Amino acid sequence: MINSKKKVYVIGGPFPQQVDPVLQLIPTGKGKLAAAIADTFEVNGQIVERWGNFDGGVPLTFDELAESLDTLETDANVVIFLPHLPNILIEPSQTKIRVNADEESNLKVRASPKLVTRIKKQHPQVLLVPFKLADPDMPRVEIVRWMLELHAGLAVYSRLGDSSQYYIIDALANEIPVSKIDLPDRLVQEVSHFLQAKRRRSIHKGEYIPQVPYLNEIVDFSKKMQPAFSQIIERNVSSGRWPGNFSFRCTHGFLSSRVEDGFIITRRNVDKTGLTQDDFVFVSLQLENDSLIYSGASGMKPSIDAPVHRIIYEKIPWVNSIVHGHLQAHGEVIYSEKLRRWPCGAENEAHDIIAVAPKKQQNLWIVNIEGHGFVALIGTNTPTEALHSLSQLHFTKG
Repeated sequence: MINSKKKVYVIGGPFPQQVDPVLQLIPTGKGKLAAAIADTFEVNGQIVERWGNFDGGVPLTFDELAESLDTLETDANVVIFLPHLPNILIEPSQTKIRVNADEESNLKVRASPKLVTRIKKQHPQVLLVPFKLADPDMPRVEIVRWMLELHAGLAVYSRLGDSSQYYIIDALANEIPVSKIDLPDRLVQEVSHFLQAKRRRSIHKGEYIPQVPYLNEIVDFSKKMQPAFSQIIERNVSSGRWPGNFSFRCTHGFLSSRVEDGFIITRRNVDKTGLTQDDFVFVSLQLENDSLIYSGASGMKPSIDAPVHRIIYEKIPWVNSIVHGHLQAHGEVIYSEKLRRWPCGAENEAHDIIAVAPKKQQNLWIVNIEGHGFVALIGTNTPTEALHSLSQLHFTKG
């Protein structure tokens, strides 16, 4: 469970719209699931704020919720967002609305604003866990895209017509099917694991990029492997069979190589099909004010997994290059067990790898991470042979 007390906001139940001084439009729903989730977080020792018209909640109208989201306390750690909200709003009246029997109403109707989009914009520090009721045929890839647009770390969805089955999903499309009755306990477990993830912000300093003699070999390897990785991934996504252990945003992988006092790594979200030496940034092994320090062309950020690579280079002296891809690798040089998944970029992943990695130098050693992909550690000074061996392995979606 969560190691220290966190402040968790559970926002649920119906939020009515005040149309005139006496008339409210109230969405359906009673907020029973929100109450169960709030209760479970409290049983596990967390500080819970309940917003909404459900058991123990602070009753709010739609407009009051909109105002309250902007003033969410800065010590908020988690927002569980499962309110019953109207899809349309009626232009409110200061006086009682009256319509005679022989008259037609001239009420003005407009689309309801998506309040959930405000949460991460106003409060980027929180873990947002939104709920979604998806159409029966909505592809999982679209659910993940919705998550990414909201910058949600986790989400919960169910499908229209099946109120008994829920799915907890992360940004890599790993999902856990769970019954409605078991959802509160499992959600607390997943939120707890997510909050244990150690992340680190990065700071750009200068444009210095050191020379790497064999960088062309790494670039050529990436260009060679990227089409094969993409074919496995995109074939499954396009057919609606979501592999569930990689990001559809990254059908390639991340590459890095040790240099003096640090390492170079591919920049974030670069298209590996057109990768060049200019698509790398330098990351220092030394932190500054507890932040990752990197240099390179303006506007370039290191791969989100740069903090993981930094710790591996720092703690395992024999590692000279690292390759990470969003597929599972199979072969003789693979560690026998899969490691537990962490959110992308969490330093916990590096510590798990270090705990099982060989102490003596290896030409090539690979470990699979559940729901994330493989990490290949290369110990040779020039990676030619190891990259060739890596390219000969068998890769699958899971």
